[in-house]
Amino acid sequence: IVISYASKSLSPTERRYCQTEKEALAIVWSVEKFKLFLLGRDFELETDHRPLTAIFKPTSQPPGRIERWVLRLQPFKFKIVYKPGKLNVADPLSRLSPTNDNEDIDKCDDKIYINAITDSVAVDVSEIKNAIDEDPELLIVKDALLTGDWANESVRDGAKKYTPFQNELALLEDYVIRGCRIVIPQNLRTRMLQLAHEGHPGETLMITRLRDRVWWPGMDEDARKTVKHCEGCRLVSRPSAPEPMRRRAMPNEPWIDVAMDFLGPLPSNVYLLVIVDYYSRYKEVCIMKRITSEETIKQIEPIFVRLGYPRTITLDNGRQFISTEFEDYCRTRNITLNHTAPYWPQANGEVERQNSSLLKRLKISHSLNRDWETDLLQYLMMYNTTAHSITGKAPSVLLQNRLIRSKIPTIGDIETAPPVSSEAQDRDTVLKHRGKEREDIRRHAKPSEVQEGDNVLLKNLVSTGKLTSTFGRTEYNVVERKGNRVTVFDPVSGGVLERNTAHVKKIPKHPNDEGTSSGVCDGTNSPVVGHDLEPVQTSRP
Repeated sequence: IVISYASKSLSPTERRYCQTEKEALAIVWSVEKFKLFLLGRDFELETDHRPLTAIFKPTSQPPGRIERWVLRLQPFKFKIVYKPGKLNVADPLSRLSPTNDNEDIDKCDDKIYINAITDSVAVDVSEIKNAIDEDPELLIVKDALLTGDWANESVRDGAKKYTPFQNELALLEDYVIRGCRIVIPQNLRTRMLQLAHEGHPGETLMITRLRDRVWWPGMDEDARKTVKHCEGCRLVSRPSAPEPMRRRAMPNEPWIDVAMDFLGPLPSNVYLLVIVDYYSRYKEVCIMKRITSEETIKQIEPIFVRLGYPRTITLDNGRQFISTEFEDYCRTRNITLNHTAPYWPQANGEVERQNSSLLKRLKISHSLNRDWETDLLQYLMMYNTTAHSITGKAPSVLLQNRLIRSKIPTIGDIETAPPVSSEAQDRDTVLKHRGKEREDIRRHAKPSEVQEGDNVLLKNLVSTGKLTSTFGRTEYNVVERKGNRVTVFDPVSGGVLERNTAHVKKIPKHPNDEGTSSGVCDGTNSPVVGHDLEPVQTSRP
């Protein structure tokens, strides 16, 4: 039963609405006109415009104007049902309505609405309007909004990326908007990104800043690229995450692979030369007043004569270890030197861990006003005769196949005692693997993407103040990578530097950077040099 017929002609402003807004306007006007019949009732609204069934859902994100209309209909309980035009009784009657200039249903001033969006943006409204008229994509979008036809070939070819948002797009005067945000044409997007990155916000903050005001397809990804290619943000960014830990396999024999390092200077102005065997964890400590290459050789030669010459020595890049004298000494004895990456002591973790234990005992001795040299000998006796936490065997047992006698008697003093079996290698492999997995998770380790040929920045390892950036400005080129160590070419000195991958940051390649030289210029045609980097002479056996 038809209770009543009603119709309304559109005002000049309403005639400029897109097709979806006109259909939504019809729903708002008709519901409010017959509100005396509809308030307090559940009813159905029949429409021949299918997008309205999605727009009026609670989870939809309609344009700002339609969103205001949705709020106006909140007192009513209704369900929108799609019915094709040939079955909709209101469709033919809508074509018989007389034309006159009625008052707008929506009292919102479009100019005030546009100015509210662009008030905090350093772009004039007329500039956006002119850019939209020159943007072929937005012209296609405007035509699709006016006709409601998003399936034609021009939309598929020229504005396909706008199609998923067709129910959220609308026309406000001559502007295309999505919700409460203006859709920015292509030739103004770079400028918008520059304005949004003023003050150097991070990716999340910059995206949030843009989302509050403007929109275009792929805006979030454009913002991320802007932050990644910002030189200032790159120089103070977080250091690269360390690569997953690489555990060194346990050697097959004792005293084959050893590690060496210096601890000091101590308050008495002396140094401790620490030597650790990777197989047995056996430790030798020498007290030295001078740490030249000559003195170092004098200290290690009696140890090597007593225990044998190792095949490899892992050590850092101290001057006494990279000198020609020390290299000649090792070469004549067929010893291979494995130098760790500069400023990366973790690569020689075994001896660094022993240094920490030694320092702890020295602190105890100093606090109790004891003779630290005597306490050091007592500690070495305790350490070399006590089962190691990883191997499960005393270092002296794995090194010499016997337990050094100490003050505490053992079962070995009894001639009838049974032999003790060895499970050192199995325990070492299992516990090292557990430690690797635990530390990789704790340090958020991940493989580095740095490869040969990449341009990178080096971390500033010597701070000159609180304002020192994380990375220097000089760009280096990776010439070689072995494991987690990289060798880079220094464009200033012409030499090479070695670093761990955690101390380098890859510079993303920019399409406009092809053919440019590596290194950063300060405007005087001369590269800017990182103040804390010095080329090192690497040694190779």
